[in-house]
Amino acid sequence: MAPYKRFASTYRPAKAAAPVRSPLTGAIIDAVLRHADLHEDLGCGRTLIRISPKRLGDIQVRSALGNQLDRALGVSIIWNEREGEILRVLDSPAGLRAA
Repeated sequence: MAPYKRFASTYRPAKAAAPVRSPLTGAIIDAVLRHADLHEDLGCGRTLIRISPKRLGDIQVRSALGNQLDRALGVSIIWNEREGEILRVLDSPAGLRAA
């Protein structure tokens, strides 16, 4: 019978957990809809709505968003013109936001 071979463990440090992002609030989505200045036609009655960095300098936008200005810059909303409703809300991570 073969002798018992000890198990050689290899130490692997645990991966750091990704930071948890809070969900988008209705106030951010409302502010993007009200103050958006970038509208891109996607076809089929759909429009992509965003706030530009230049628009974030406006006092009304600043007061509506408070400390969520950076987050609002990454929010894009796909709006259905025919039905008058939101189809999808997109929230890009801070590192991937377009300038």
